[in-house]
Amino acid sequence: MAGNLEHAVLRRARAALAEDATDALLNTIADGEAAGSIFSAVSAGGILTTWKEPGRTKLGPDFSCHFVNSVDTAHWAGLHRLGEDIYATGGLDALDEAIMHIVQLAPTRADWRSNVLESVWFDVGRTA
Repeated sequence: MAGNLEHAVLRRARAALAEDATDALLNTIADGEAAGSIFSAVSAGGILTTWKEPGRTKLGPDFSCHFVNSVDTAHWAGLHRLGEDIYATGGLDALDEAIMHIVQLAPTRADWRSNVLESVWFDVGRTA
């Protein structure tokens, strides 16, 4: 019984760290010069799309018209990895809770954050 409690506490601490890291990365991206060009593809006319991983074929917006550099690729990979970490701590419920929490950390950017996270984490825990 105590082992289960300790395990749950450790999982929640790991998820909290990933949420904090996601918040920091989103702030970096939003404050950077590429935020407009790269993330405009995330939401096309208010309709959620899937942010395609640079260099891979997945459903989502076409980045061929955008300049995708190693920093942009690193941002995508970092956000995706953090989503996978959160998923590992508690599945899709933990991922949904994390999105709600992270979005609330920056109310003025809530819509943007929600679109980005829903898009980047679209396939986390859902692939075969």
